[in-house]
Amino acid sequence: MGPAATVEDLKDEDNLTAFKVRSTSDLLIGLFVYKLCTLPWLVEMSPYVISWSQKLHMEWLVYAFIKSTFFQQFCGGETPEECIQTMDQLGHHGIRCILDLSVEADLHLEQDDVPQMYDELSQPLGKWWRQEQSADVIVNMISHCIRTGARGSANDSGPGTRSFAAVKVTGFAPPELLLRLNQVFTCMEQIFQANQVDGYVGSAALNQVVDQVLPPCQSEQQAEQRNTLVQYMHEHQPQMDLITFTQLFSLQGPSRDIWWSTEEHLQEADCLLTKDELDAYDRMINRVDQVCAVAYRLGVGIMIDAEQSYFQEAIDHVAMNMQLKYNRREEQDRAPTVYNTYQMYTKVARSKVERDVEWAKRENFTFAAKLVRGAYMVSERKRASQLGYPSPIHDTIDDTHNSFNGGVKFLLGKLHDHQQATGETLNSTTSPIVFMVASHNRESVIGTVKEMERQGVMARSGVVYFGQLYGMQDQISYTLGKHGYGIFKYLPFGMIDEVIPYLLRRAQENSSVLGSVNKERELMWIELMHRVKTQLRLTPSTTSSPVIIANTSDTVDESDVAISSTTTA
Repeated sequence: MGPAATVEDLKDEDNLTAFKVRSTSDLLIGLFVYKLCTLPWLVEMSPYVISWSQKLHMEWLVYAFIKSTFFQQFCGGETPEECIQTMDQLGHHGIRCILDLSVEADLHLEQDDVPQMYDELSQPLGKWWRQEQSADVIVNMISHCIRTGARGSANDSGPGTRSFAAVKVTGFAPPELLLRLNQVFTCMEQIFQANQVDGYVGSAALNQVVDQVLPPCQSEQQAEQRNTLVQYMHEHQPQMDLITFTQLFSLQGPSRDIWWSTEEHLQEADCLLTKDELDAYDRMINRVDQVCAVAYRLGVGIMIDAEQSYFQEAIDHVAMNMQLKYNRREEQDRAPTVYNTYQMYTKVARSKVERDVEWAKRENFTFAAKLVRGAYMVSERKRASQLGYPSPIHDTIDDTHNSFNGGVKFLLGKLHDHQQATGETLNSTTSPIVFMVASHNRESVIGTVKEMERQGVMARSGVVYFGQLYGMQDQISYTLGKHGYGIFKYLPFGMIDEVIPYLLRRAQENSSVLGSVNKERELMWIELMHRVKTQLRLTPSTTSSPVIIANTSDTVDESDVAISSTTTA
């Protein structure tokens, strides 16, 4: 079976592959949940119902309902261990998992969960000390998630990374810090863009950063070091592109102390980092590094999620520094560890992808990425309107489609060029680019499969993966797994009260794409009715009366559930 057969199966919207392997109870839950998603008024009222139930101390009743319905459909369990069975079941069908700790940045910690080393008086962590305590708890939770992912994929012999853990950088630092970092990085890029000519800047941009962005010098020695470095750049590299310009002022670079070191607790400004913020930045980097080190040691991938645009430059900075350390191409016995996410519905996404591919080439690390369309369109446009700046989101859906599909074609073209230049057969340990096409859009998936064939990228090479959310678009996922493509399901886990925001987003997402939801409901119903009719044919009659099949569309005998459950893979 080649790409043509895969495309044919993907185009077949009546393909029952994904539903034949589901238990009858799973099909019933799926039908019920998707039916609820087709009721917009219910989806819109859900947050208010949950809020009122909490005020009336009746949340246990609502949580019980959610756990037996939406939680069952879209989550793998309450703990990483509960996800292992689901991982094994999916693995039988060629589908691997991305474990996702579905906890928002604002954690409500019990007193016993707070590390004792962080006594507020003896060892303060600055103005964000409570949020930083939460971040340290998340490090332990994510590390546990990674170890579970390694266990759950221990028997997986497929190409490339066996499993992933998804992380949100907002969980590793106070959101206010990320906002401050984002302002600084954005300010620096704006200075570059304002001074660039044909993609390069000279002395004017360099001097402007020194004058407007960096903290003031704290000593004559630091001032002399800055002047020496500026003079060196003027003489030896008078023209810099954006990559070189960014590297020069990196918070992780060898010249960090020359540019950024400060002992004063300065007043905050748009383009200025104080000593407290630099210290908090170091702690954030250390937390992310701890998690990446565990993943690197166990052979599990880290998928850094994209978030709101006002955090994204800071998130990209963290991801790039982790890739620089853990995706080294010199180590050709392992797949890359750290993947960054690009939201292709943003106007700058395509140029970011191209820039970062070049950056990885210069620094000799593997560009590892996940391409998505995006998840914050409504809130991003609303915020842009309120604050009076241009929306970062593409103006039309066609522009978003073109950006996403164009990004995929660009990366596949780069893989083709690498094969032509080196004569190497692509695999996940030697390829300069490894990426995931994370999409529920059938046309994008089909287009990627066709483009892979055109560019000579094999399905089992381990350099191109596909990704979908658990409980959604199973028809696409199981078809790709059946044909040997690298396919992953995002598998969220967490306590019911912690995953409520995630489940609400899934309900809203399904409510907004009723066409695909109704099709999945139709296929579930067809499979369910097939099982009912098969069971009725197999059940011997105890009387001479004919079997009456009336109302089978409304009820299912309990024996049907028991028998069909035994056939679940």
